[in-house]
Amino acid sequence: MNILSPVSKSLSNKSREVIMTLIKRKLALVLGTALITGSLQAASISIENTAPLSNQSIINIDNWQQQRAAGLDKLEKIMPNVMSVNAQDVYPLEYQATHYDLYEIPSVKRLIDHPAVASIVVTKGNEVILEHYKNGYDRASVFSAQSSTKTIMYMLLNKALKKGALSMDDKVERYLPDVGPGFRGRTIGNLAAMAVNHNVAELAAYLGDKQAEEMFDRDEQVIGLRRNDDRETTAQFVKEIDIAPGSTSNEWTKGHANYASINTATLGLIVEKATGVPLQTQVRNLMHRIGGQHTVHMGTDYAGYPSVSASMLASTVDFARYGRLLIEDKKQYENDLEAAKQNGEFVPAEWHYVDSYYYKSAIFNDYGIGHGGWAGQLIWADPQSDTVVAIYSQMNAKLPNPSSHHYKLNNAVIDVVKQLRADQAHGQK
Repeated sequence: MNILSPVSKSLSNKSREVIMTLIKRKLALVLGTALITGSLQAASISIENTAPLSNQSIINIDNWQQQRAAGLDKLEKIMPNVMSVNAQDVYPLEYQATHYDLYEIPSVKRLIDHPAVASIVVTKGNEVILEHYKNGYDRASVFSAQSSTKTIMYMLLNKALKKGALSMDDKVERYLPDVGPGFRGRTIGNLAAMAVNHNVAELAAYLGDKQAEEMFDRDEQVIGLRRNDDRETTAQFVKEIDIAPGSTSNEWTKGHANYASINTATLGLIVEKATGVPLQTQVRNLMHRIGGQHTVHMGTDYAGYPSVSASMLASTVDFARYGRLLIEDKKQYENDLEAAKQNGEFVPAEWHYVDSYYYKSAIFNDYGIGHGGWAGQLIWADPQSDTVVAIYSQMNAKLPNPSSHHYKLNNAVIDVVKQLRADQAHGQK
């Protein structure tokens, strides 16, 4: 179609070229304005467009960890086994409720300016009071929650406990008779508090211990973050976990959490066995309850067992929707906070900004409940102010989540909670 016809017939070639150039510029302006308007959608969104470039043409299971920032937003297309949920009922959020003072908090502003922080969403009830994206991402962008996923087991464990299907003092082998020496004799409470002395030591792996690296790599193969040509499953892996090298006991006595994702995965196997309900069914039902406006994904092993230690993927607003489920039962949180201080494993302030406790597959302190993740993810929920903070980072550092970055995330989150609690005390909505 000639958009100048029939007028163009009476024009010279040069005149037609001038007119076409003007039309193209006008169309570009109109389309560009429409795209920008559609992307912003609400005044509460702050966006910076500096999309990261990959240094390789194809990102896959073999190379994504060498270009982690680019890989973390594509894992649902990289992990070999993924289950997905599209919620029938979307949990409604109000996007016209921005709390601009939050943007001025120095610790929050530092995250907004940080090149590795891709997105931040803060909700209070069903209101989005802070929303920020950069690096070309937006409200529909899906990210990997990594170890923030572990909080799923906080909810599923509590559900099983309420039904009387198990107790925190039950030994692991009661439900998993073939479990390896690394877990035998330990209790459900030990697993859920990261208090087991076995040979899958993540912190040691991050610091370069060769044996720990070997076991950690194997763990990542099982949960779908590395190539798994042997198709080893979670249930098979836990049978071969041994006591930590140089130790004669798997009892943990060092006074702080001994972090290992395999503890959470093993806890999932126990909850499945104790309740008689496949873990995939339990996780799928919970994923539906998120009420996401976008597809929510969960990686699985080759047997279809959900990788509850590190593989949920969701948009940032849906990550925040997920966070509200952690504090649905406020009385449960209060009871668990007190129990965490008595029975949980200590997480010192130099790791987490304030002294905290690992208990029931979550981290507790006086400002709420949540969990961080590899490469700088964080979900945090405060029942007192009805606040949820969801953060996705994409660290390209040699260490996937340097303690200094994790400290900054928790600093900002607690400052937000303090601000909103203060607002509440002064009668502000």
